[in-house]
Amino acid sequence: MKNIKIFKYILSILVIAAFYGCEDFLDVQPEQAVDATTVFEVHSDVENALYGAYERIAGPQLYAGTSIFHSDLVAGEAKDLWWSGTFVGYRQMTEKAMDPNEGTITAKWARAYQAINVANTVLQHLNVANEDARARIEGEAKFIRGIMHLELVRFYALPYVAGESNDHLGVPIMTQPTIEIEDAQDVSRASVNDVYQAILADLQDAKTLLAELPTHAGANSGRATSTVAAAFLARVHMDMENWEQAAEETNFVVNNLGGYGALNIIPRGAFNNIEYTTEDVFMIRQDATSNAGQANDGIATFFASLEGMGRGDVDIEPGHFDRYEPGDLRSTLTDDPQIRIIEDVPGMFYIGIGTKAGRVRSSKWGKHDANIPVIRLAEMILTRAEANFRNGTAIGTDPIDDINAIRNRAGVDPWDAADLTLDLIRDERFRELCFEGHTLHDLRRFRGSIIVPRGPFAGEEMQWNDPRLVLPIPQREIDTNPNLVQNEAYM
Repeated sequence: MKNIKIFKYILSILVIAAFYGCEDFLDVQPEQAVDATTVFEVHSDVENALYGAYERIAGPQLYAGTSIFHSDLVAGEAKDLWWSGTFVGYRQMTEKAMDPNEGTITAKWARAYQAINVANTVLQHLNVANEDARARIEGEAKFIRGIMHLELVRFYALPYVAGESNDHLGVPIMTQPTIEIEDAQDVSRASVNDVYQAILADLQDAKTLLAELPTHAGANSGRATSTVAAAFLARVHMDMENWEQAAEETNFVVNNLGGYGALNIIPRGAFNNIEYTTEDVFMIRQDATSNAGQANDGIATFFASLEGMGRGDVDIEPGHFDRYEPGDLRSTLTDDPQIRIIEDVPGMFYIGIGTKAGRVRSSKWGKHDANIPVIRLAEMILTRAEANFRNGTAIGTDPIDDINAIRNRAGVDPWDAADLTLDLIRDERFRELCFEGHTLHDLRRFRGSIIVPRGPFAGEEMQWNDPRLVLPIPQREIDTNPNLVQNEAYM
């Protein structure tokens, strides 16, 4: 009976969207409806379920939206960006005054655990898959489970701190499929340490199990490969301050993707693409009919202000440009009333001509059907530099070489190795990766602080580990599960 419940759950969420495209998906056509008793009778049923797990992570509730907004707004300062839209929840994030009932906070939690549940169900039915595909399927399922637990613990728990016990509350670790409320009603929050250990185990397994797949950009139709697993492992090790392991993983990624030569020629080339570029480590595939939303959802909807495109809800503030050197290609601003589409914008910023015209917008997100970079090669190069610098090593190359590779692409002068500091590395990361969802995680790792711009905490300085920079556990989950404990700032 329990298996029937699981099958019904899978069917309820397998409304397949073509975020990853149908081509090259092992010629498997996702089913819209299958009898619950026969869902996992043949290999293609398992493939379809795995496809559904990828669909879960591709929506605006995760990598096509809140992964960016929940990081950049919660940890953002008014000198860089401001949420000018009507969505109250995002305004509350900029004010550091989140509500446990807010919709995107609830949807992120639910969507991540849905993806984990599908991955767990796939793992439970590996015996149905063709023997020659089992390692790949297991690797992809563990990859999804690992990165979703990472997404959850990074946002809904206080950060991991190296050298401490990290026994503070993380998130529930789910390794078995569940379906109805009573099946998961007794789940409790594991410690942050235990969550990170579970993530490491899943991603390390994924890297090993996927080792036989090609490793270049776009391999495996853009889904998990050993290279992609290593990229997420690098993020985990950076959170945990395992600098040597982070440098090793990033070096693996950089080498597999082709090194500096795989970077797009100009910074703008990494965004609004409908095909893979050599810089893409992991991305969300979209097209004109299957994307994160053309009305009230999705990253491009909120960022863009073009003809018939975007709500213009994210304002780039004048102070943001103080962070750049003269001639930096990452700060170029287009002010041309004749622009109509994002392809008309040659640089990284433009003056909007659509909704809320006249305000500065980032050109990183300006096209509904464009692919969404989740991890870029540029991030891996900068992470390798930081990890090596902190560790006093030169795994792959010296830190200054990596920093200057990114600066060279941006059109600014190289730095001398003797002048390199952590502050300079942090600033270079910001210039390269701004508005891509790194703000909160970098704030924590660099032990920074922010000044709250407006709202009930206006003017207050919040440190990197302030409980107000952690999302609340959704109130719906607290109400239905008596064993879940709310985060400190929301009790």
